[in-house]
This record gives sequence, structure tokens and C-alpha cells, in this order.
Amino acid sequence: MNQGSVSRQELLVFSLAHNQRFAFSTLKVQEIVTLSQFNRIPGSHPAVAGTLTLRGETLAVVDLNRAMGLKGEPPQSVVVCEIQGARYGLLVGTIEAIQSMDSQAITTLPRGLGQRIFSSAVFRDAQDRLVQLLDLERIVGELQNSEVETPELDEASLSRIRAQKILICDDSRFARKQMARALESHQIDYLSAPNGKAALEILKREADAGAPVQILVSDIEMPELDGYQLALSVNADNHLRPAYVILHSSLNPKICERITQAAGANEGLTKFDPHALLAAIGRGAAA
Repeated sequence: MNQGSVSRQELLVFSLAHNQRFAFSTLKVQEIVTLSQFNRIPGSHPAVAGTLTLRGETLAVVDLNRAMGLKGEPPQSVVVCEIQGARYGLLVGTIEAIQSMDSQAITTLPRGLGQRIFSSAVFRDAQDRLVQLLDLERIVGELQNSEVETPELDEASLSRIRAQKILICDDSRFARKQMARALESHQIDYLSAPNGKAALEILKREADAGAPVQILVSDIEMPELDGYQLALSVNADNHLRPAYVILHSSLNPKICERITQAAGANEGLTKFDPHALLAAIGRGAAA
């Protein structure tokens, strides 16, 4: 995939239990290694199969079947990924393909499917089979199971931020909750959207009502309309252009920065650091 444009997403498609198909972005993938024995670490999360030492670095190896409560096909490969600034080995079944998809062909999952859903969207592969797009941020977040300390803000900064209309946009419910907690802990109001298409509709609605969104915090990789195209749409529309755009991604910081520059966004941040997020929103409020 062109790292300056994510209007098309390259996805690694693989199977897990009972031939269910899942995928995640190849931009998160660093390498694929053969299956080996892992040493179980006492007291670790049940989904952690053990550790893998790769060129001097020790990685936690996550069994995706266990993480999602699935049973069936044994793992075949370890996919080494970078997620929110840390590297993990992910145990998967059969790796089937790398599929290039237009973001518009990926559909956000509806609400009301329950709390044990670990996917954020679905699409059809080349054989017209249903593939679920994994919410890796939620999987990793549940493994860590730790509360992130909320930074303190001075009253002047808080006053500026609270005066802004803020929209957060992410296809991961877990990521939206992380951002929401950081804002709500300071009694900061916000609007929320599950993908770029919904965010663009909100941006236009609020602008038409004479109360435009002033700060947009958006994920990059999303179904229906990705963050890159969303930022381009904001910059191309004089009605929306005053919005301060922050791209907020779990991708490698260098990739995130390239996409941020190509999209003409104001800032690019790596998830999830509430200090960095609130500081960026503060800069947007002062702009």
C-alpha cells in the first residue's frame, strides 16, 4: 500500500478457529516467523502463549484464538506487529492472502453486537467470503489491563479547550473509549464518530448549523472513509477548513508522520498517550 495514501488498504487475511477469516493492516506487520515453542510466563494473561526472542528483543506472543475465546484451528505462524508503539507476536492460523481493499468496500460493524466482539468492520474477500477486520487495539488493551494516568491541565488551558467543539473519530470502540476517558476526566465535551464517513457528515452538519467543529481527532485506517481522505476532504472544503486536524494512529510513528504530511493534517500522534493527546488538542485550541 502507498503509505502516503490509505484510500486503499492492504490487509493480511488469515484464518483462525473453524475457518473463520480475519485481517489487519499490513502496515502493522513487520515480519512473519515460523512457529516455535514459547515459554509460558507465570502470572501472564491467559491469551499470552509465552515470549519470543527475536534478534535480541523479547516479545510477548499473543494467541489470537485464546484472546477472543475461540477454539479450533491450531496456530501456524507468528506475525510480528507493531501496535501502539510496542511489538508483539500474534499467533494466527493459515495465512491466506494480502488483499488490497478500497476503504469504501469495508463496512463498519453495527452497534448492539455485544461486548465480546473483537472486530471493527467486515469486508468480502476475492472469493466473496466474509472477513472480519480485527480491533488489535482492543486485544492489546485487554492484555495490558492497566489504567492510564490522566494528566493535569492548568485552568487557562482547560478553559481554551472547553470552548472548542471537538470531534473524535475511530473505528475501534476501545480507542474511542480511551479518548473519551481522557476528555471526560476534565469535563471536556466532544462529539464521536465510528468512521470517516460518519465524521464527515457530522462536520458538514455542524458547519451548516453555524457551529463548526474546531478540532478533529481522527484515526487513519478506518472503513468507509479513512482518516487520510477525511483530512483531505476537510482541507478541500472552505466550509470545513478551520478545523484543526490531528491524525491519531497505532501505526509506526514514521508511517503516521508521512501520512499526516501527505494529508495536510496539522499533527500526527501515536496512540495512546493521553498527555500527548491533550497537549495536541491544547495546541489546536490555541491556534
